[in-house]
Amino acid sequence: MAASRATVVQSLSIALIVFVMLTFVLAITTYLFFRQKFDAEAATQAAATEMAKAKADLQTAEGEKGRLKQILGFAEDKPVADIETEVNDLFEKNHEDFSAESKSYRSFSEWLLSSNEAKDKDLKALNAKNAQIEREKATALEAAEKRRQDLEAQARSKEEEAAALKKDFDGRWQEHEKRSKSLTEEQQAALARVGRLDLLEQEIAKGESLLSAQRQARFKGQPAEARVGLFFEELKDRDKVIVRQNELLADLRVADKSLQDTVLAATPHDDRIDGFDGRILSVNELDRTVLLDCGSTRGLRPGLVLRVYGPGEARPQAGDYKAVVQVVAVESDALARARIRSDSVGDPILPGDRVATSLWSPDGTFEAVVVGYVQLDVDAKPDMDRLQELVERIGGRIEPAVSSTTTMVIDAGLPRSPGGVLERAAGWRAADESRREKSIKEARRQGIRIVSVDAFLDMLGLDRGDLDTNRLPRPGHPKAPAAAGNVAY
Repeated sequence: MAASRATVVQSLSIALIVFVMLTFVLAITTYLFFRQKFDAEAATQAAATEMAKAKADLQTAEGEKGRLKQILGFAEDKPVADIETEVNDLFEKNHEDFSAESKSYRSFSEWLLSSNEAKDKDLKALNAKNAQIEREKATALEAAEKRRQDLEAQARSKEEEAAALKKDFDGRWQEHEKRSKSLTEEQQAALARVGRLDLLEQEIAKGESLLSAQRQARFKGQPAEARVGLFFEELKDRDKVIVRQNELLADLRVADKSLQDTVLAATPHDDRIDGFDGRILSVNELDRTVLLDCGSTRGLRPGLVLRVYGPGEARPQAGDYKAVVQVVAVESDALARARIRSDSVGDPILPGDRVATSLWSPDGTFEAVVVGYVQLDVDAKPDMDRLQELVERIGGRIEPAVSSTTTMVIDAGLPRSPGGVLERAAGWRAADESRREKSIKEARRQGIRIVSVDAFLDMLGLDRGDLDTNRLPRPGHPKAPAAAGNVAY
């Protein structure tokens, strides 16, 4: 009984323990359930609160979005993509200069503001420039007005001067008419004198045949006064020849005609300079040179010797030269430089002095005919080649016979021994002697100058001593020329 009771008590104790434990578990479980429920309700309430706030924010954002669309000028229901496309098209079409990376209305407004500021600045500068232009324009108008007033005053002054000049012109015109009438009368008288002068020139032209051959060549193309001068020169020369011939005849006391012709043939012609080849322009005493004006230097060669004559006499004697110069350079078509070979302290070379030579002329080539036996040095051998070399050195040439173009005949004479005695040289033929006589006779007939070899060498500024040493002076060599010894026939 007692065991049963104990078992019951034990069972009850166990049941009580189980019950207590189950109750505790139930209490905990209930607590946890209600805790989760309360947390869930709190979370739900918080979520509802957040949702309500989000809805309120959304409504606010939607309102601001609509307000922003209104501010930008778009409808509230217009999609943002369409707005963005329209804005981009607007910028590209109307504002090409707007180049911001982020094209928004704010950046556009900033760009537009800066652009307007720059344009305002340019406008202010333009306004200032326009104002300056207006001031300058006003100044120019004022100056123009003053200039107009001055011109009007000058015009009035010119009109008054023109009136005075017209009055003076009228008076002068009347005087001119009187003078013209007087000049017309004088012109008629002059024409009458010209007619008489033409008749006189025709009469002068008829006397050409009375002149020498050289003067006949100069006679053509000369004016009447120059032709009369040639007649006077001819008369003077003939008068001198007549006087000399009469003196010779008186000294010889002969009257036989044939003897007179022989004497006249042996009498030298008057050896005068017929024309000059240039004049002295300047004298350089430092290098002893002169500058020559030859008119034309055609054919002129360095080495040519020229005689210097004073400006006094028109036709001086060939031997009356004051100095000798030698061409060293041709400087232009008309000018040449020459070295002074000999001059005189008492009668120095001066600008204006004239120069002459018979070996050169710009109008033609020097042509020489050589007759006789040419002996230039002490031996008995002929030296024709050396004489030809001398002629060619000055630009001339040797012709076989006398013609109208011959400049000079060089007579070498008959062959002589070293002692000077005439002899029949080897190679000298009778035909040579006959040619010499015929050439001299033809030269006399044509009025061509005949000179000896020594005279020709003197014209070159040489003497036989230069040839004996087998050395010819170079052009410009300072050797003094040989004494004048021209022998004309």
